[in-house]
Amino acid sequence: MGEHIVIQSADDWSRVVLGRQDGSSFGDSQDSFVFFYRKVDPRKVNFRLSATFEVDDVSGVEPLAGYGVMAVDTVASPLPDSRHRNHALSGRFRTVSGSNYGYGLRIVCGYTDRRALPQDGNRRLDPSRLFPTQDCPDEIRVADRRRFTLAKTDAGLEALMETPAGIETLRFPGCSFLMRQDRKAIYVGFAVAGDIGLRITDICFKTSPGRLSRTPKDAVGHYVPDYPFCRNLLTESIPDAPALRDTMLRVCPDGSPMSLKKALAHAGPGCEIILSDGVYSEGPYYIPEAYSGEPGKPVVLRAEHPGKAVIDCSGIAAKLPAMTLRASYWILDGIVFRGSPSCGLFLCGSDNLVRDCEANGNGDTGILICSFPGSAKRKWPARNRVEGCRSCDNCDPARRNADGFGAKLSVLKGNGFYSCKAFHNIDDGFDLYTKSTLGPIGPVTLQDCEAAFNGWLSSENRPEQDLRTGAGFKLGGERQQVRHRLVDCVAHDNAKKGFSSNSNHASKMTGCKAWGNGEDFSLN
Repeated sequence: MGEHIVIQSADDWSRVVLGRQDGSSFGDSQDSFVFFYRKVDPRKVNFRLSATFEVDDVSGVEPLAGYGVMAVDTVASPLPDSRHRNHALSGRFRTVSGSNYGYGLRIVCGYTDRRALPQDGNRRLDPSRLFPTQDCPDEIRVADRRRFTLAKTDAGLEALMETPAGIETLRFPGCSFLMRQDRKAIYVGFAVAGDIGLRITDICFKTSPGRLSRTPKDAVGHYVPDYPFCRNLLTESIPDAPALRDTMLRVCPDGSPMSLKKALAHAGPGCEIILSDGVYSEGPYYIPEAYSGEPGKPVVLRAEHPGKAVIDCSGIAAKLPAMTLRASYWILDGIVFRGSPSCGLFLCGSDNLVRDCEANGNGDTGILICSFPGSAKRKWPARNRVEGCRSCDNCDPARRNADGFGAKLSVLKGNGFYSCKAFHNIDDGFDLYTKSTLGPIGPVTLQDCEAAFNGWLSSENRPEQDLRTGAGFKLGGERQQVRHRLVDCVAHDNAKKGFSSNSNHASKMTGCKAWGNGEDFSLN
């Protein structure tokens, strides 16, 4: 890890790295950080630990960085995949909304496995509890300086922050949630994540006789992030329009004889909507479940001339995909999706075919298969086929997350990409990421696909520095094992890696080739 920590104190603090070695973060599904600690028995002892934190290096800072005074359930088994620990942090971290680095109290609980392995996926991430004073910018900067305290009392935990106006306090009832992995002790000290340099001074650590207090069952909320957008942003009402079956509708950019939104509202099984050439900019477009086709009678939305009908959402402010397809049994053919602040095409229904489409210049993944935010697992997308599509120059503001194609986080069986090409996306060409809190996704098929020049945009030169983005094919995440199938796929000239298992060792590759990547095959 890139963190360097200077503790200016005569006291002796044990050091351990809790989590993976190739980067660290306080995330929504796992955590990895450097930890300096002392062991205490909360059944007999109360404590109060205060320190001043000053940032002195942000040259390699990561998006999910953070630091502060922390109490951790266990430091046992500090292996790269041991990233799941109950803890409480009084300090600075990315808030659960992702909007800023806040000052507050971060609570993670629910784990019982002493080894802190991802198979124990009962994590509960409490919504961020923030101090009233939030005068920090949306970045961690050199010379940021703040004093934090974490205290255990007979009633629970207290997080304190010193400000020019006085001391602010947040309280949390009980601390028994920190006694599930190691039932005889907790570990108190200083944590830092996200490749930052930190100087810790003016340390004050005191203990006194105390007792263990119980954490009420309802004390911890449960934050589940919405992806790729907040469901509350999708407030557009669904028109109450009769569905037209077995009908052909023609739409034009100027809305005559019918606008695209109106045509979508009338679409029924067997209906075909033809998009005349031009730019359609009245989006974003939302196709709900109620507009589904039927087996043998899909709804067809196609460009009259492939590549000439462009859905452009560069003018919208909300972080919404250009088109959200929540319905099933649709065919999208020959359409371009561009300029959205979020995904180009968000595919969250089942049994759909996306053919000869293109996604470019979007603020997240070009074409993404993933469940609609808040959907039950039985509603996760399945049996979607994406073929002959192209996705390029997709880039999020943080230059970390936008892929060409994705089938990740929450998808069932039967999804696949065939003869698709991903070029110049800021993150990965094809991303099949999994999270331990959600469990393994359904196996995905990739056949005759190509990923190249990912990690930088077509308007830029290939970066010379070592990047953590820019893989051709990313096949997993968080030690979840899924048997994806890759046949005759090619990865070349990607900034980071050609084919990356990303801790998923179950995929099967046949006839795949790689050259010119930062690393061609990273399958360990």
